[in-house]
Amino acid sequence: MVGRVVWAVALVGVVGCADATTTPAPAYRPLSTVTWSAQARGMVASTALGSPPAARLYAIMTVAQRVTLERIGADTVRISPQAAIGYASARVLLALLPSQSVLVQTTLLNELRQPGVGTPASLAAAKTLGELVADSLLRVRASDSTALLDNVVLPTGPGVWVSAPGKAPVNPRWGEARPWLLPSAAAITVPPPPAITSVAFQTALAEVRRISDTRTEEQLAIARFWVLGSGTPTPPGWWNGAATDLCVHYRLTERQCATTLATLHQAMMDASIVTWVAKYRFMLARPFQMDPAITQPVGLSNHPSYPSAHSTYSSAAGAVLGWYFPREKPLLDRWVSEANVSRIYGGVHYRFDGDQSDVIGRQVGALFVASFAADGLRPYLAVSPR
Repeated sequence: MVGRVVWAVALVGVVGCADATTTPAPAYRPLSTVTWSAQARGMVASTALGSPPAARLYAIMTVAQRVTLERIGADTVRISPQAAIGYASARVLLALLPSQSVLVQTTLLNELRQPGVGTPASLAAAKTLGELVADSLLRVRASDSTALLDNVVLPTGPGVWVSAPGKAPVNPRWGEARPWLLPSAAAITVPPPPAITSVAFQTALAEVRRISDTRTEEQLAIARFWVLGSGTPTPPGWWNGAATDLCVHYRLTERQCATTLATLHQAMMDASIVTWVAKYRFMLARPFQMDPAITQPVGLSNHPSYPSAHSTYSSAAGAVLGWYFPREKPLLDRWVSEANVSRIYGGVHYRFDGDQSDVIGRQVGALFVASFAADGLRPYLAVSPR
């Protein structure tokens, strides 16, 4: 099984790429972007936030960080970058997770007390800028249609997904949310799943049943590792953790890391919107609804089967991070593949669910990469000691 526990080992070769004759690298100062990402993941987990709203939170916070640093530019004496990121991040988290206010304020105070964070004047300027950027972004995203009431009438019929008894469908109107880069979710065409009477569908259903009947300990472990349900940082948060690990191992600057994270989270949110449109358009029943003998040892998300949200997040993340860190692409691709197949091992998706999600995620990721490459960004090819 592939997991983040192997990440440091996988990067040993990269860190060792430096010439042995060079002098030791200077101390690498902890990144504010990394600190706030870790706090956000913990808060998402402790509040049991679902994956679509979590994807939105991560995106807004990381975009606020990136824009704040862009506004500062080279003026790092007059405005403290570390403090500005802290104020921007805190403002977003306080707005979106008000129940976490004590932890947010504590984290911010700890950041501001770090040695060398800035002069009183630069801290004051950082507060003004960080909060201004965050407030402006929150106002813009307040009308992004993510708060639409989930009061929808669901169709019925053979092969149509049915909500769990006594439970509301999960985010049925998420597909109406406004994307970051895509003009609309319709920019990505998602074909219908195989008809339930087709050979393709029956073959896919039989595969899920066969795995359910013969599930190995390794398959179960993989399914459980990637479930990332309620009480976890969610799939977008898992990829945030992987990305911040990369930022640290590649010794990126604060601005480089902020740009990487913003690209990552905007892509994952846009890909999720495309996926949710297709989910509630095609309303495909889950495997166990077509064959009650199929078991789901990892639990079940209460929304339609096709396409797979987990796989979409992972494929979009893999496309973005694989571009920024091309030397890590083989490992990233393995993670994407394992996240995809884990849903079959768990009995909650057909193989074609993940296959289509892989297409969606990679298409959206490629659009983001092309957009940012056009702005002059380049991949990080090796460790660059500062």
